[in-house]
This record gives sequence, C-alpha cells and structure tokens, in this order.
Amino acid sequence: MKVIRCINNNITLCLDNDNNEVVVFGKGIGFGKNLNDEIELSKIERTYYKVNPSYLNIVNHISETIIKIAIKITDYCRIMIDYPMNPNLVFTLADHIDFGIKRYKKDMDISLPIMKDIEHLYEKEYDVGLFALKIIKNELGVSLPKQEAGMIALHIINAGAQAENNEDKKNEEMIEDIIDIIQRYYDIKINTDELNYSRFVSHMSYLFIRGKKKKFMSSKNLEMYTTLVDTYPDTHVVVEKITIYLEDIMKYELTDEEKLYLMLHVNRLCTREDYENTY
Repeated sequence: MKVIRCINNNITLCLDNDNNEVVVFGKGIGFGKNLNDEIELSKIERTYYKVNPSYLNIVNHISETIIKIAIKITDYCRIMIDYPMNPNLVFTLADHIDFGIKRYKKDMDISLPIMKDIEHLYEKEYDVGLFALKIIKNELGVSLPKQEAGMIALHIINAGAQAENNEDKKNEEMIEDIIDIIQRYYDIKINTDELNYSRFVSHMSYLFIRGKKKKFMSSKNLEMYTTLVDTYPDTHVVVEKITIYLEDIMKYELTDEEKLYLMLHVNRLCTREDYENTY
C-alpha cells in the first residue's frame, strides 16, 4: 500500500497494488508518513474502497471514539443484514452520531414521522439502530432518544439503496446547482475542501432521498425556524431559492422543518473559513 494522503495518525488514503484508492485504518499507520511511503500490510486493520472523497474531511473532525462506535455498528449491521452496503456508511454514521450527540446536548428534539413504519417494515435495520444506542450509551454515557434509532436505521436503509441503485451523478449535479445558487447570492466561492461542505453534501444527499419518498423531517423547533428567519434574512432568501429549485427539479416543496436544518447547514457552509475569495 502506498500513501496518497494522511488523514490522521490512524487513517490514510492509499493506492493498492492495482492502483485502486482505498481508505486504510490501523493504529499509528499515518504517523510520520509522506506521499508514496509504503504501509506494512500487517499494520492494516480495515480497508474501505470506493469512499466518496468528501467524507474524508469528516473523519478529521470527529473523535476517534465515535469513529470506532460507527465501525462497531457497521460490523453489526453486516452481520444482521444481508444486502450490500454503500462503503460510505461508516463515515456518514460517524458524522450523524457526532451531530446527534450535539443536538441532544442542545436539547434539540427531532421527531420522525415514519418511526412506526421503520419499526414494522425494517425490523432488522431498526434493531441495528437500537444496538447503536446501547453502544453509544456504553462508550460515551449518552442516552439518545429512540428516534435516533430510527434515524440510524434510515442511514442503513439509504446505504443499501445507494449500493443497489446508484444515483450519485444526478445528486452531484443538483448539489452543484444548489452551491451555485448560494455562491451567486452571496458573491462568494465555496471551499469544497472544508468539513462543512462535506456535511452539506451529506445532508443534501439524505434530503433528496427523503424527498423522493415524500417523508420529510418534522420537529418541535418551529419557533427556532422563525427566529432563524428573523436573524438571518439572507439565509432565508437563499433557502427559499433552493426550495423553488427543488420544486422545479424534484416536484416537491420543503417543509419548514427541512428548511430549518437547511438554513443551519447553509449558515455553516458560508462561514468565513469555508469560502475562498469573492469572485
């Protein structure tokens, strides 16, 4: 294995003997490594092929404990579920768990309108979600609500759907259009190498899936939505433009709950550290 990029001390992006890119996990394998350095196969603990490069930025901003939790959940998922999984699952799960814990600590309550459907129609995936909550409690001492088990189940369902029916190209084109809407309004150039861009891409990917199923998020945070609209009028204008775009392309309109979380992501995306010089 030859090093292309060191993500951190324990994770690197490498080329295998067939020149395929692979994300490699192993204790200390990235420490002191430079471009084209060799990594001993005996030190490699896990490999992940076909990982979306945008998710690699996520890894560096999430604790190693949460990444290990995501790995345990993914391993359990592969035992319990017999359909193929998108290789990005471990990274999107880690990001979701990290964000979920932050939401919980800020007392942001999110309800899932299709919770009962998930429990009855996707029993195995929901069981994995419940397993995830136990691991999170044992490892971090955080007792997340059962709605999070449903959301984790949705990540697994979506990862299976993406593996079987890959629509990444269409999604990428829509995300490019949406980024263009944001850039033109604010007269900025978004830095696509930053963490918040990766999180924005992840959020939009799952929003597209929810939209196709007409199963949007709901929450008890509509008062927060009103506050955000008043506090960030420009962000509200941009989100309304995105809503119109999605209505034209996907034939659905975002709920206020979806707009709330989209506003949060747009705000994070447009912080000074996440864009380059203006046009």
